[in-house]
Amino acid sequence: MKKAYFSLSIILIALSAGAQSLSPTVISATGGFSSNANGSLSYTVGEMTMVETFTGGNNILTQGFQQPNDFTIGILEISQGEYGSFVVYPNPAVDNLWFGFEFPESGKINVAIYDVLGQKVADIYNSNYQNGKTVETLNVSNYSAGTYMMTLTFSPDNGGKAHLITKRFQVVN
Repeated sequence: MKKAYFSLSIILIALSAGAQSLSPTVISATGGFSSNANGSLSYTVGEMTMVETFTGGNNILTQGFQQPNDFTIGILEISQGEYGSFVVYPNPAVDNLWFGFEFPESGKINVAIYDVLGQKVADIYNSNYQNGKTVETLNVSNYSAGTYMMTLTFSPDNGGKAHLITKRFQVVN
């Protein structure tokens, strides 16, 4: 009898907690979905097997969490903190990397890339900043696979304290 109460309790807890909810979205560095009359193919970076998605009416059957809706969370979602913000997307990157920033005042912006040994790889952005969201693209296809640091230095025009923000990213080829 105790086993029956225990099993019933576990089932009720699982149902009330809403343990798993599937939604047709994928959060990954990159990937894609295509379909034709013969079927469909969907993939994400780092996934080692091919995944086939079957649909019938409102039902979707797939392996893992890959779903057929192409939904991208973009870099334009820059939320400004107290001293500004700096975003690097996607991470890991294959071909292109986007970086964006926004600060509450005008100043000088310098963005550089360093390897894991701390050696400067490149100065990629050096400009005066006025206001608003700024998004730039960086082609990383010529970079060796590995981990890099992207640093942004912001020096305000009013002579205030300079801010240094560092973001880590990976390149996969």
